[in-house]
Amino acid sequence: MEIHNVMKHLILFFLILPIISTAQVGINTDLPNAASALDIYGQNTVGFGGLSLPLVTESQRGLITTTPQSEGTIVFVSYASGVRCLEIYDGQQDVWQKINCLTLDPIILFSEDFESYSSGTGINGSGNSGDYPASVSKWTLNDIYGSLASSDYVETQSGVLEINDTNGPIELDTQSINISGYSNISFSIDLSGTGELEYNPSLHSTDDTNTVNDYIDVSYSIDGGAFVTITDFNGNGTTHHTLIPYYVSGGAGSAPFFPDDTVTQTGLSGSTLVIKVRFQNWSGDEFFYVDNIIVTGN
Repeated sequence: MEIHNVMKHLILFFLILPIISTAQVGINTDLPNAASALDIYGQNTVGFGGLSLPLVTESQRGLITTTPQSEGTIVFVSYASGVRCLEIYDGQQDVWQKINCLTLDPIILFSEDFESYSSGTGINGSGNSGDYPASVSKWTLNDIYGSLASSDYVETQSGVLEINDTNGPIELDTQSINISGYSNISFSIDLSGTGELEYNPSLHSTDDTNTVNDYIDVSYSIDGGAFVTITDFNGNGTTHHTLIPYYVSGGAGSAPFFPDDTVTQTGLSGSTLVIKVRFQNWSGDEFFYVDNIIVTGN
């Protein structure tokens, strides 16, 4: 009798085995789609739900053991930047390919509006002034030739950085800004000027010493590399300068003398970013203004 029962179980096992080996899996359905190995059916009840894929960080994804046979493996990756992507493993190229990404609005990585400092923070002909440099961590000022006279200055006034009669180039450098892990890095700076600002292209070779040419240059450095100058922004500069006055010295001119603008740069990438603004004017009635330095990324 015992042998008979064993034989019956063996026969039943071998009859079921082919069915098991080719079986489809259906969840909430007894009739899985013929084209699918796994068919998840959302029933028309309050039991509606979705498919929850493994949620991993970028570093965790890198720890997943993959082989060519892992092709088609899908995960949902959350990046430090806030971007989240549905990704599939490409076994032929041994890479994770992004299927679709959910992007966020740009994140502000750095901003300076010059409103948090006491009036007169910066440098003048007598040296440092106001909160500078003890309470200023976002930027530094460099008087290239030490040319500021006693009444000249680069200081915060009424919530902007005001530049008056520099008698040579002075530079503002931002702190090193961390942009690692972010994409589509962009920055913008509001620049404006008042007074009878002027520029004579024929004197370019002596720009910094000719007591005539006024200009503003914006440049940037990625990962400690050489600074790249944004030239002829919106057609209001030259091949050497970002912005120059409309008025050509020695010719006829009238206000407005300077092309106020928001200078922008997009499409940057890297780990660190430094922005430099270089400015120069030569008269007590000439002023430049710098405001709202903003860096964003995704």
